[in-house]
Amino acid sequence: MSVSHHLTDETLQDYSVGSLSVAMETLVACHLTVCQHCRDRATLADQIGGEMFDQFEAAPMAQTPEQLLKQASLLSGSHAPKVTPQPKRSFKDVPRPLAQFLPAELDELDWRRIAPGIKQINLSEQHRRMGAFKLLHLAPGVVLSAHSHNDRELTYVVKGSYQDEIGRFKAGDIADLDGEVAHQPVVDTDEPCIALIASHSPVKYNGLFGKIMQPFVGI
Repeated sequence: MSVSHHLTDETLQDYSVGSLSVAMETLVACHLTVCQHCRDRATLADQIGGEMFDQFEAAPMAQTPEQLLKQASLLSGSHAPKVTPQPKRSFKDVPRPLAQFLPAELDELDWRRIAPGIKQINLSEQHRRMGAFKLLHLAPGVVLSAHSHNDRELTYVVKGSYQDEIGRFKAGDIADLDGEVAHQPVVDTDEPCIALIASHSPVKYNGLFGKIMQPFVGI
């Protein structure tokens, strides 16, 4: 698989130290399954982090390991996936990090129609104010509303392709975007585009239609 769009250094560093949400970790892991370039960079980030960690002196812990684990569980609760992960699941055309959240093959999923040519599977129960973790099914020719972002958003292309102001994204590519990017994705082939997205907050739509549809789309 030829990959043209990669993860930023900042995202790989956050992935290495474990500071990403479950949703974003899943997208990063999906991309790493097909991108040797980013796997090499992720390995380098791990090595740098390990060397830095070895330079610190040990300090007494204010909490027991059990307390720390409980606290971490509470903090990550808002990002908890709706579907219980099944690590051994494997589906056609689906990276294993994503497959663990799906009950069936892509064409057998209970897609929810949210607009003409747009269907979705919600992978998280968190409120849209907290961001999104969704699988989108976009019909050929679909043009999404122009929008920008409040902070980081990741989009991993599972199948098909789309293009926007940044370039053309096909299966295996990942869009690692921040609040400085404004774009309008368009599905550019005669096959549907299936994309996995993760964000920490709602997008900022430029037009009235996008703002009206936002509560229904949940992005």
